[in-house]
Amino acid sequence: MTQQSSGEKPGIYTPAGDNHTRNKDGDAAANAGFEMDDEGGAAVMTSLTTGDRRLKSTLHFHDGKRKIDFVMAYIETDDEDDDVNDRRRKVYEKALMRKGLELEIEPKEESQDQVTCFVKIHVPYDVLLAYAERMRMKMPLKEDRVDFEEGDDQHECCDSIDCKMCCTQPFRLENPELDDRDQDNYTAEFTRDKIEFFDVKNEDTFFSDSQRSRIAYRIMNETKFGDEKTMVGINRLINDGTYDCVYPLHDGAYDVDKFEIANQQNMRGLLYREWGRWGRWYKYQPLDAIRKYFGDKIALYFAWLGFYTEMLVYPTVVGLICMIYSCVSLTTYPPVKEICDPSYPTYAGDLVMCPQCDRDCGYWNLNKSCVAAEITHIFDNNSTIFFAIFMSLWATTFLEVWKRRQFKLNYEWDLVDYDEERDLIRPEFEAKVTRERINPVTRRMEPFLSPRDRCTRVCFSAVTVFFWVIVVCAAVIAVIIYRIVISSVFAYNIDPDTLGAIGSYATPSLLTTITGSLLSLILIMILNTVYEKIAIWLTDLELPRTQIEFEDSFTFKMFCFQFVNYYSYLFYVAFLKNLLAGLPPNYNYFAGNRWEECDAGGCMYELSLQLVIIMFGKQVWNNIVEIVWPWAVTKYRQWRSAMTTQTSPDNMYTRWEQDYDLQPFQQLALFYEYLEMVIQFGFATLFVSAFPLAPALALINNIFEIRLDANKLICESRRPIAQKCSDIGVWYYLLDFLGTLAVITNAFTIAFTSQSIPKLVYYYVYSLEIYNERTMQGFTNNSLAVFDVRDFSSESRPALNPTGVDFCRYRAYRTPPSDPNKYETTKQYWHVIAAQLAFVIVMEHVVMLCKWLIDYVVPDRPKALQVKIKREHFLVHEVLVKADVTTLLKKQNMSLTSDATLESGDVISHQPEATGRTGVGGNSSLKVVKETTEL
Repeated sequence: MTQQSSGEKPGIYTPAGDNHTRNKDGDAAANAGFEMDDEGGAAVMTSLTTGDRRLKSTLHFHDGKRKIDFVMAYIETDDEDDDVNDRRRKVYEKALMRKGLELEIEPKEESQDQVTCFVKIHVPYDVLLAYAERMRMKMPLKEDRVDFEEGDDQHECCDSIDCKMCCTQPFRLENPELDDRDQDNYTAEFTRDKIEFFDVKNEDTFFSDSQRSRIAYRIMNETKFGDEKTMVGINRLINDGTYDCVYPLHDGAYDVDKFEIANQQNMRGLLYREWGRWGRWYKYQPLDAIRKYFGDKIALYFAWLGFYTEMLVYPTVVGLICMIYSCVSLTTYPPVKEICDPSYPTYAGDLVMCPQCDRDCGYWNLNKSCVAAEITHIFDNNSTIFFAIFMSLWATTFLEVWKRRQFKLNYEWDLVDYDEERDLIRPEFEAKVTRERINPVTRRMEPFLSPRDRCTRVCFSAVTVFFWVIVVCAAVIAVIIYRIVISSVFAYNIDPDTLGAIGSYATPSLLTTITGSLLSLILIMILNTVYEKIAIWLTDLELPRTQIEFEDSFTFKMFCFQFVNYYSYLFYVAFLKNLLAGLPPNYNYFAGNRWEECDAGGCMYELSLQLVIIMFGKQVWNNIVEIVWPWAVTKYRQWRSAMTTQTSPDNMYTRWEQDYDLQPFQQLALFYEYLEMVIQFGFATLFVSAFPLAPALALINNIFEIRLDANKLICESRRPIAQKCSDIGVWYYLLDFLGTLAVITNAFTIAFTSQSIPKLVYYYVYSLEIYNERTMQGFTNNSLAVFDVRDFSSESRPALNPTGVDFCRYRAYRTPPSDPNKYETTKQYWHVIAAQLAFVIVMEHVVMLCKWLIDYVVPDRPKALQVKIKREHFLVHEVLVKADVTTLLKKQNMSLTSDATLESGDVISHQPEATGRTGVGGNSSLKVVKETTEL
């Protein structure tokens, strides 16, 4: 193998002979097999020699010393378009050389598919130092951290807010290789003139792999490949098809034993062993190791996901207690026994109910809704009110404690003073914006989009988003029409008596609910796929200036759409369905069909089933899309490469080719992970009063989600480009919005959708008038109004009435047919309405007050940690000041030594007087030493 000769500038390397060439300017062009064209352009590669054999898992150039920091891959064809791309690649690679990068090319003849070329990039140490200073990276100093007083340590078992019990020891990882030793040192923004004060023990390990890849990617994005201002950056070249992809390399194979992990320092294998395996599902996540390998942005996502999963334990336990109470009380609860138990004194199961559709539906007995009544009681009882209030307060507590946890992570990961790179302009913005102006901060000419143009683009985008929201509403209406039609079909064609044991369960109402929910789920998934592409197009049309602005705009569009897409039907069932159906004889009609009404037990059980089907179905579908399909594609590509290796043993399956066969890590991959969890958070909070087990489903899903995402990152995806960030961004405000909205939705759900308030009014008021004691007996009969079937219109009257029914019942508080003002609202109706409104007002104000108190009482930043940060800032400043003074004293000593050799003593005697402010001379030197001692 050949190596770069000392004294030559970096170049492009191919593993061939020993000839060296230079271009006209005298730059070192190559080491072996690399020649420059006549215009001093990029390289012309030569093939490998027969004796060259590459290590299968090497992470270095062919000299075995220089580490591969990045890989660029492209497919070489014989098309005319590829000639243009080839010229661009040559110019771009030459520009990378001039910026100091070192390149090594693997020709297509050595790849598995015989068409893909790989360009390996190494960032020399001097370039790393220069860009670390430019990017203001924080690097460790030689000064060790000072131990603080007892009680300030953030890793103790308990603190004042989120207690960590010592019994959590079984869940902690005990592998010492996961410890981040960088935390033992103070850190400061790197400057080359003070490099001797930084902890540079080894030039190869001073920069982590994630830092090296960040610097390499920054250089690649700043490098131009043409004279036009838009011809800059690797992303533009990928979009134009010049390169297929770029990626940093994984450390090695993930499925290795622990001894190989320790010997080869394989962080990928270590993370898989301690984090990605299913056997570690109960262990805490090694966040420091994740950050070191994948970068801050991915580590912060997993920190948030792990914390969210941890916090779900509390509502899961409370929800299970509520469910146990519901199941235990089911056998003794009077309203349920009145429908299901014929031996109960106030049995009402033989009451004849009014038809649920026109003409084709007949009269039916109330006992046929026994299953619905039992399901309704499980999700709608006295514990529901308590659980809804608890979840509203839990949502606020979760967000407040997360802010504290996030600040602790910022401290531990040196992100407290991090300033997001918001001024890095997107290449797409530079390419499409023609106007320029001087940036008031940088004083440089930059592309500028006028407010008028921006407003026009945003307005068009907003109108398009609104149109697609209307499309979602149309899809909801389509599902409603389906339910209206299919309910009549089921009622006319299904006879429960002929279905045997399942007849009591397969009621037309239940079948309509299940099939309608499945249809709604299918439409949701289809619309999500379509709208995602439209949202990306609209966001590109708005021309966001930075990547942060792009992600925020895209997040807002996707959240607005998915909020309506996932929750609109739930809002319809909870608040509109029964209201729009009407009451006999004045039913409401839509498109010639009678509006669908809720079961006799109310809409609560239907809301519960809808929530379960959509929430569970969404999670299953997402796992298939995110895991199963990428896994199948990756296995196919790896199998194809393995077949090539068998047929061509000389073509070794190298590390860069193994990573190339993995799934690409998309730029918006974390966005979809966050969006999935935020939508889940909405399911777990907005209508939790209808389904107390929603937090439990979310907890189970998240336990799998953490390991699935970890496995996907480690085993199935190329290594992501490390990125820095200090918070979860706009997602926090969306979570806060859902938590506040949950207070309102749960208050209205309990008040108007469930039967909790009517039952309380009956228990405390009207049961005393009937039984002279507070009891729930007789509630079923009391809540059902009487209707004379002769008052049905010809369109609504059932076609058949074999039993000669004269009166039927329906759920409402209306006067009977014998009353002079028949079918008018009763006094009890107005009492219930007043109680419902009072409950909504009281619950909202009380819960909002409690949320405000929690927000006020729980500080976002722990006080002890703030003091610790200030103390460390002071100590770091003191270290740097001492370092400056030490350097100055060394220079003075050298100057005095040099002056002592002079023959003229007059010059020395007059030196302190002339330059006394600089501290040169005896007296001033003593002064500097004194000041240093005082520091």
